[in-house]
Amino acid sequence: QSLVEKFKLLTYTIGTGYYFKAYTSYSEDSNHTNDTLNQYSINLPGYQRTVLYEEFTSNASPACLNNNSFLNTFVNRNIQTVSAIKYHIGFPNFIDTFYIQNPVQSDARRRYYYVSSVPTTFADGIAGVNIPYGDSTNLYHPYFANFKKGTPFSISVTDENVSADSIKTTIDINILSAVPQGEYKLRINAVERYVNDSSQGAKTNFYDVFRAFYPDSDGISIPVVKGNYQYQYTYYLQPDWNPPMMYTSAFIQNNNSREVMNSGKGAAGYIIVPTEISNRSTGKSARPDLLNVSYNYDNSPNKYKFNFSDSIQTSLNIELFEAYFPPLGWKIYNADGFITFSQYSGANGPTFGGTKSVIMDFFDYNIPGQRDSMYSKVYRDLLIADTLRFDYAYAQYNSTDIDSLIVKISTDGGITFPVEIFRKGGLNLATAPQTTSFFIPSNNTQWKSYKFSLSSVVSVESNSNFVVTGYELKQNFPNPFNPTTEINYSLPLSAHVKLIVYDILGKEIQNLVDKNQTAGNYQVSFDAGNLASGIYFYMLSTDGFTDTKRMVLVK
Repeated sequence: QSLVEKFKLLTYTIGTGYYFKAYTSYSEDSNHTNDTLNQYSINLPGYQRTVLYEEFTSNASPACLNNNSFLNTFVNRNIQTVSAIKYHIGFPNFIDTFYIQNPVQSDARRRYYYVSSVPTTFADGIAGVNIPYGDSTNLYHPYFANFKKGTPFSISVTDENVSADSIKTTIDINILSAVPQGEYKLRINAVERYVNDSSQGAKTNFYDVFRAFYPDSDGISIPVVKGNYQYQYTYYLQPDWNPPMMYTSAFIQNNNSREVMNSGKGAAGYIIVPTEISNRSTGKSARPDLLNVSYNYDNSPNKYKFNFSDSIQTSLNIELFEAYFPPLGWKIYNADGFITFSQYSGANGPTFGGTKSVIMDFFDYNIPGQRDSMYSKVYRDLLIADTLRFDYAYAQYNSTDIDSLIVKISTDGGITFPVEIFRKGGLNLATAPQTTSFFIPSNNTQWKSYKFSLSSVVSVESNSNFVVTGYELKQNFPNPFNPTTEINYSLPLSAHVKLIVYDILGKEIQNLVDKNQTAGNYQVSFDAGNLASGIYFYMLSTDGFTDTKRMVLVK
């Protein structure tokens, strides 16, 4: 049988180990050795990871040519939380000039992972990335598996041009907790963010190209005792390296398990580089997605000047539905549990790039009157000059059945949707002739585009309360308190929120919040005037987040 047992509230102290035991007390069970579960659990303080993707590639491989563009797009989209190093190696033949420039260290790294084919990619040293990379789940699965794991190591990299041909890198490491047993090495790499090289055959654009290890591929042994450590290394820029594109990539790896515990990179590693230059005289790119980065071409080979801007400006938000579906932050509501919105490969509207779109299979839908909904993520800091636009395609089945598409906008983070911007159905929605078969648009003429100005929806005033990057329950202040205190918390998304105070026995004392709230920062007052001195707990819970903190009442 199955039994769900709900235990009393437990205050879990970070860094303290706990032994848990669960067992049955069925009186007629004469053997209790097989009905007891024992568990030891400990949570240690740590840091968020920057996931390292190490790819072994070759310019002589058609498979690498077909897959690398998807890996490059993935890295650009997750540039803040992903580092990438591309090791060019010497098979199937030796025409790869990147490999020829440093064959010894490239081969040493290949042997470290026992790589025998290309492309081969590892995420944080232990998670192999399946081919094809065009199936975005193959890239995102190892990313999320490692990104969600904490690490006792933090690592930051600062690059300084000490001369025209040398970079001094400073690597700061902090060890916050006890580390798993192993042999830990700091590996320092010179990496070139972007190389345009016409000598490499059909492919000319290369990203995150490995250039050299320092002091060697074996790395530097580092201590495992809690504390702060700093390493500095100055290396020479070879003549065929492009200085503005050079950066240092550093990572900490356990040689026993090959797990990369964390990685960091210099500033140039965060540059989002266009895949092509359309006008070398002006430096304007054919791509509009260079967020917060401007560049100019200086009429010399492979030389770009990058200027970073901290000014507040609108950004281009495009959801191409090429990766996970539904995309991160999106939700689907499917009331009947039957056919609903899904990802389709092989068709996309003319306005946007990519090869995938969203499909609703009306042809096989046999339950009249149902309404499925797809909710986008919350878009923040929009301006009155911004526009919402999308492509759609529809062919009505040759009968009395009529399908509809309705698009609404929420102005409170998804709680209500007061603004309806699109409502069409049947022949009015159709972009192609009636049909008696399953419809997929076969060309651009069977699509239509729609756009809506947000000038009537977006406020001209900046809502600073809405800029929240994650869930957070803060420690009450003052603490200890008598008899009132303030509790602050943050919500990145709209949600139903509960904030409840418990006593030390887990008994509910007061329900401070129990309602839907939009994304933002909140403050709640708690008055304990009628309570006795002692330890109390307050717990914040939503659909996707729960946290509990302790407070002390002293009278």
